Amino acid sequence: MNEIFAKRRQHWQTQNLKYLRYVFNDHFSLFLLILLGALAVQYAQFLQAHALVGWEKVVLVLLVSGIALLPGRLATFVEAADKVFLLVREQEVKKMLLTALLRSLILPAVVSVVLVVIAAPLLRISVILLVLWFVILLCLKAGLLGLRLRKWQENEILQWDLLIQYEENRKVSILRFFALFTTVKGLKSHSHRRKYLDFLLPKTRRTYEYLLSRSFLRSGDYLGLTVRLTVLSILALIFVSNSIVAVILTAVLNALLVFQLIALRGAMDYQLLTRLYPLNKSVKAVAVERILLRVMGALTLIELIVGIIFLMNKIYLLGIVLVNFLLVKFYVKSRLKD
Repeated sequence: MNEIFAKRRQHWQTQNLKYLRYVFNDHFSLFLLILLGALAVQYAQFLQAHALVGWEKVVLVLLVSGIALLPGRLATFVEAADKVFLLVREQEVKKMLLTALLRSLILPAVVSVVLVVIAAPLLRISVILLVLWFVILLCLKAGLLGLRLRKWQENEILQWDLLIQYEENRKVSILRFFALFTTVKGLKSHSHRRKYLDFLLPKTRRTYEYLLSRSFLRSGDYLGLTVRLTVLSILALIFVSNSIVAVILTAVLNALLVFQLIALRGAMDYQLLTRLYPLNKSVKAVAVERILLRVMGALTLIELIVGIIFLMNKIYLLGIVLVNFLLVKFYVKSRLKD
């Protein structure tokens, strides 16, 4: 039993390490380094100019505690076939679940340490209280995972279907993060017609422009990714006080969005009938370019409106316009030529 789950865990970790190479590529690592440096400088300046009072410290402790409890799900590595082949070894599987609970506390522990260390200069409390705070956070997280584990053992009988579905959802959520940076094998996607978005479909006779626009609006991958990154860029413009940092973060999110939406050109490759169309292959690239131009145009307009309202130095909004223009005009064309 130990060998079976150890192999699964090792295979999953190896797979994740392969995808991490694409996540922390040269460009993203450089942007991340600049962003972290800017945030560190802003935090140091904030510490010199501000001091928290009693109720503000309480709010900070509650906020940090809530964030610290979010990451880390129970990694069981149970598979669908286990409810048949491991049913007779259910007691041993239960022991493995307890071991999995302890391993699943590693990530929350690391996140809690980082957050406590970052918040320590603002709270200005003793080391003993900081350690006690960390221990309480870890115990709370262990309790939450323990409650989850208890739900799977109703009347001392393992609920295999719930256990398997939870593990599949956990893996899919991680793979969806990697899908923001590269193509992920085995990641299932579903298309749904959204009638309220039909008015956005172009009234055109260009075959691929219509088909790819429909794929963009009805696929959870492309539309969901666009919505999530747009919300993040809006939040950055609203809540990041330093205008330069806000614009840099927004530009990074826009570059990441364009990088992912390039994959739209292969959205209809599974449809064999498209190979019968008497169309040149370059038509597909032109269609993708037109769609990305509309998407980035709408995104730029939204960011400009939010920036004019919330950004302190409005002149830095020209940086967003310039970055979006360069992405659509040069980066997209160079990628579509590959």
